[in-house]
Amino acid sequence: MTFKELVRSAICGEMEDISACVTDGEAFPAAAAFYGGLADEKRERLKELGRIFREGTGFRQRRIEASRSLEASLRARAARASEAASVYAALVRQMNKPEYKEALKAFGDRELIILGEVRAFQAGLKK
Repeated sequence: MTFKELVRSAICGEMEDISACVTDGEAFPAAAAFYGGLADEKRERLKELGRIFREGTGFRQRRIEASRSLEASLRARAARASEAASVYAALVRQMNKPEYKEALKAFGDRELIILGEVRAFQAGLKK
């Protein structure tokens, strides 16, 4: 992907995550606290991405359908976290400014941590 495509992918992905976390948090009370915290974190990250890339990140939450089940929701969040980590890693390789590289690397590392948290949540459901 080109740099511009990666930037748009990162921004749109964060917007999608916020909408999905809020919707699924309302639909699945067992995960409401987890999804609520994740949505708040993603909102802050979206602001930071706007500052780094000087892109408009004006976000109005989109109404989307809730996942069919909590398990399906967690699978989608795991897939999205993995994809986001890849996008951030690609952005780090193309970024020139060291301070922004550091921030993007931190975002990618955090996505990998989120992936682990989602998988731990999934494992807890299977017990």
